[in-house]
Amino acid sequence: MPTIKLYANLRKLAGMKEISITGANLGVVLSELVKRSPALAGILLENGQIRPHVIITKNGHNISGLDEVLTNEDQIAIFPPIAGG
Repeated sequence: MPTIKLYANLRKLAGMKEISITGANLGVVLSELVKRSPALAGILLENGQIRPHVIITKNGHNISGLDEVLTNEDQIAIFPPIAGG
C-alpha cells in the first residue's frame, strides 16, 4: 500500500500524520483519504481535481495528476497551500 504523509495543518485536520491506503492511482488514494478524513476534502480537491497550490510528491518528485500510477512501495507527501509575504 502506498504510504501517505500529511504535513502542517493537514495533520491536525485528519488527526494523523501518516496512513497507508490501497489504490492503483493517486485519484483512488485521495478519494479514500477524503472518505476517511472528510475535513480534508475542501482543502485537497476542487471540482474533482487537485486544488491549485496543494503540493503532492511521490517519492520526492512533484506530481499533479490524479491518474498518477502508484505502487505499494510509493511514499506520497501532501503539503497544504502556504501563504506568505
